Amino acid sequence: MSTPGTSTWPSPLRTLPTRSSPPRVGAASSIRGSTFWDSSPAAFPNVTTSEPSMRRWNVSGPPRFRRYPSTRSCESTWRLPRLSPSSPHRPERPFHGTSPSGSSWRAEPAAGGGGIEDGPESARTRLKLQRRGRRILTQTRSRIWPLLSLLTLVGLVVGACTQQGGGPSTGGGASAADPNGELVTNMGTEPATIDPQVESFVQEIGVTMKVYEALMTFDLKTGKPIPAAAKDMPKVSSDGKSYTYTLRDGLKYSDGKALGANDFKYGWQRLCDPATAGEYAFTGYIVAGCEAWNGMDPKKDDPAKLAAAKKTFLDSITVSGNDISFKLTDPAPYFNAIAGLWVGVPTREDQVTKGGDKWTEPATYIGNGPFIMSEWKHQEKIVYTRNPNYRTPAKLAKWTSVMINEGAVAFAAYRNNELDIYPVAAEDLRTIDSDADLKKQVVDGPGSCTFYVGFNNKKDPFTDKNVRVAFAKSFDRDAYINDVQKIGKPATSFISPGIPGYDSGDTFQKFDVAAAKAALAQASPAATAALASLKLTYSSSARNKTRLEWFQNQWKTNLGVNATLDPVDSTTFTQLVKKPETLPVMFLLGWCADYYDQQDWLTTVFSSKASSGRVGYTSKQFDDLVFGADKEPDPKKRDDMYQQASRLLSSDAAAAFIYYDSTKILQKSWVKDYSITALGFEGQHWTDVYVTKKS
Repeated sequence: MSTPGTSTWPSPLRTLPTRSSPPRVGAASSIRGSTFWDSSPAAFPNVTTSEPSMRRWNVSGPPRFRRYPSTRSCESTWRLPRLSPSSPHRPERPFHGTSPSGSSWRAEPAAGGGGIEDGPESARTRLKLQRRGRRILTQTRSRIWPLLSLLTLVGLVVGACTQQGGGPSTGGGASAADPNGELVTNMGTEPATIDPQVESFVQEIGVTMKVYEALMTFDLKTGKPIPAAAKDMPKVSSDGKSYTYTLRDGLKYSDGKALGANDFKYGWQRLCDPATAGEYAFTGYIVAGCEAWNGMDPKKDDPAKLAAAKKTFLDSITVSGNDISFKLTDPAPYFNAIAGLWVGVPTREDQVTKGGDKWTEPATYIGNGPFIMSEWKHQEKIVYTRNPNYRTPAKLAKWTSVMINEGAVAFAAYRNNELDIYPVAAEDLRTIDSDADLKKQVVDGPGSCTFYVGFNNKKDPFTDKNVRVAFAKSFDRDAYINDVQKIGKPATSFISPGIPGYDSGDTFQKFDVAAAKAALAQASPAATAALASLKLTYSSSARNKTRLEWFQNQWKTNLGVNATLDPVDSTTFTQLVKKPETLPVMFLLGWCADYYDQQDWLTTVFSSKASSGRVGYTSKQFDDLVFGADKEPDPKKRDDMYQQASRLLSSDAAAAFIYYDSTKILQKSWVKDYSITALGFEGQHWTDVYVTKKS
């Protein structure tokens, strides 16, 4: 899933989803929030802004933060008053379906995480703060990191994570749960879509996976697929080309309507239907007939041929009672993981028909998962309530996901007990280290997202491999982590540590100024000429601006190239990187794992058939390797083929890999059993989390 540029900076197409969901989400993994609030000076007298569009309010007390340039509005600056950790709380925390903190796994549009705040989501924003009682509520406008950011997940339950300063307690037993408990997290920005068969970004996926449940899910500790709506592991044919799942008995939608195998078939039908235009439709191509039907043009192709292709696909998914069987084109060792993704959840045909283009609004967004989406106040928040018809009712009565795009503002909200969980950004570390109470609330864990500089391989100067190699080798990743990012690990290859296929020996893209200059000297005249007008497009935010200026300086110093910074709002950024025809020349993005397999990284993101591809890379050699590995039954041969493909990707410099993320969140002491999947982002198992009485 993609994740917006930097999370702390972007998605993962399932993109990091800011950290992220994650992507995985996420992206990254998949790929894929801000809001304006009406307010008056009287409503929040302690906030000052120099933004032209807002009145200047007086500030009382010392400033809580340095003055950061606003990430969205015209060169505006703002300050927040110092907040005391002991201030009264009634937090409502928005969750971004991707980040452990409830912010999205996107580059930082997810309000917090530690990384670049680029993402599929961020528009110039004005901050408007409104006081309700003693609570600060903020909104801004924004939105992407497959990684498909995420929609950018850490294989562990919070209570099992390594903790600093003792960390928050996660024990306590369900008896201590507040029956009316509410969890408040931050999803960063407004999702562009929450249609399960369309979405690909972490924060988008995070919404879906609270409301729906797939056939499979992922074990919290191992990340391996386990039954969800299915009651057992599937029956697999001897040739590995047929999977049969049996549903649990008595499944229902949240409105009480019975759920059957045909409802899952309808979800898969929507995924492969070319009219749906799903961003993750390629995940269904392993099902016989999906690719052929999905590749057709519903407006131009012969209706008879369209109908025939549809029938071929539908015939490959058969239903008998509680059983649903999938006929595959080739053996696919990873198919159980695909069956655990959001793409195949049982969307309701009657509700999709009834709601039309607006079927994803609460009235018709009816799922089979642990929560009901009871309210969506656009650009402000999404509210979930417990689904009484889910087989294991959630312990939380309510989960509120707010949309705060500015990391510094989200951090202030957390300290003021407005949020229950917050993904830590590099800028927050000094404050946390100097505050004994905050240090006790830190929870650490690994990540599953990779952030990179994306090059549009279809446009000059990056049509020239020499230019791509030059840019990939000309920035110091160690210095970036030490001086700017503060969190994460330098990356010279794509697949993240802990994921099958991670290759520590792939160092082609290591920092080497001499080699970078030599490569640039071999660039074609057309590519060299295009360098003069080179732009680096990013999701506008104060923190992202700082990070992008670092890259700008590296390339100017080491290559003599002056890349112009091109900030756009987060929503615009997301839309730009989703379409080949609008893809910027250079940008920041990330990818978070959807599942534990190289196929999810290499085939899904960089093959010629990958709709999650965000760089326009094409290589027959790469395609032959990954498509062959996808169906190779011998594990060793399969791993070898994927490794060859991964190293080719690095040496071709389809993208310049920057760093692998890690997870660091702040969690309030009253939050219990808050879990992050083995892939490092929120997404499943929401029946266990609960809160105790908030004092």
